[in-house]
Amino acid sequence: MPQLLSLGVLALAHAFDWASFVVMVDKHGMAAEANPIVVGLAELAGLPGLTLAKIATVAFAAILMTLIAPRRRRLAMALSMFGVAAGLVGGLSNIATI
Repeated sequence: MPQLLSLGVLALAHAFDWASFVVMVDKHGMAAEANPIVVGLAELAGLPGLTLAKIATVAFAAILMTLIAPRRRRLAMALSMFGVAAGLVGGLSNIATI
């Protein structure tokens, strides 16, 4: 159960990051984005590509956490906390820009 909760919190943090990114770019354009990787991917693949990349990245982290949790629970939880923090920092920085 804690692992399922952890995965849900990870998904919510990154959904917050994605949604706040969409609002920020709608209001201020892509120039407001500080991450050059995101800007490059947006120029290459647009919002659908960024959305797929976000989903793939979160899914990869979730699968990795699920695979390592039985043997290395603390490492899996550390990975989860890092992923949640990354989503929250991204979302909060987007909100600050809005």
